[in-house]
Amino acid sequence: MALNYKNPNDWGKSPLTDRALRLEQFKAENPEQWSAMISADIQALDTPIFESEDYPPFTGTEFLATHSTIDDHPYSAAFGQFLGNGIDADIANTLAFGSKRFDLISEDFDDPIRQLATRIYSRFEEMGYWSKVPESNDDINYDHIPY
Repeated sequence: MALNYKNPNDWGKSPLTDRALRLEQFKAENPEQWSAMISADIQALDTPIFESEDYPPFTGTEFLATHSTIDDHPYSAAFGQFLGNGIDADIANTLAFGSKRFDLISEDFDDPIRQLATRIYSRFEEMGYWSKVPESNDDINYDHIPY
């Protein structure tokens, strides 16, 4: 049975059905935008995760399970600071790669952990921590790492 997105009797059967109807309605009313969305999705799927800047190449939990020390982490100073201040390993990893995803900690702006993470992130950002990846651990100036 084909769904008719203009038939009001088809709406409300289930959330999945309603979503399918909304997508069909959008596709019928906005064909250019629909094709642009599909092209963007195809391009995003063609980009390997390790080449994407949106996601770290591994999760924090995965990294901690496979490494005995955090020194092998590409952003070990930031990762260690976030971990050491009680932030979940996966969130610490995301923040350590320079992503400002404080909403993963809490939606509440007054949350003390979120505020602490914001301060730590701001200090790393001020010192230009993410502007370039150090070639080796010798290039890191440990005097400027916020504690």
